[in-house]
Amino acid sequence: MSGGVSESRFYMWRAVFALAHIDRVVTDEEQALAGRYLESVPFSEEQKAVLRQDLLEAQDIEEMFEQIADPADQSEFFGFARLMVWCDGDFDQQEEEIFDRLKGIQMGRVNPEALREMVRQSRGAFDLTRLKEERLLEERARELVSLKRLLGVLEE
Repeated sequence: MSGGVSESRFYMWRAVFALAHIDRVVTDEEQALAGRYLESVPFSEEQKAVLRQDLLEAQDIEEMFEQIADPADQSEFFGFARLMVWCDGDFDQQEEEIFDRLKGIQMGRVNPEALREMVRQSRGAFDLTRLKEERLLEERARELVSLKRLLGVLEE
């Protein structure tokens, strides 16, 4: 597809739109919310046509979710999905079960070793930041002590 959003992001939106069909009724509120997304997100005309069709014909949400390659898009899906399922004021058991399954799929994609490495790196960055802050505080304390001594000498 040329133009529009990335393939991963497009499938994120397809999964969001698929949620409108979970309870087998696409409400006016869900249609209105989908319409606002179609207007505000920079989809290509091709992507808009597919999403409009997705509003008419239910898609397999898990199949759509599986196509979301970017971890940021996977995470953002849950925020947009909550808006979709809550916009009609009804979050039913079936929708909750779908959310749980999708979260399971997302967690299954997590590489534990990569996650440990990210945590290790962030701890290292935190320690470095903390060390810099401590050095800055020590430097300021020395300056204050020096200033106090200078003021003490000047008072004599």
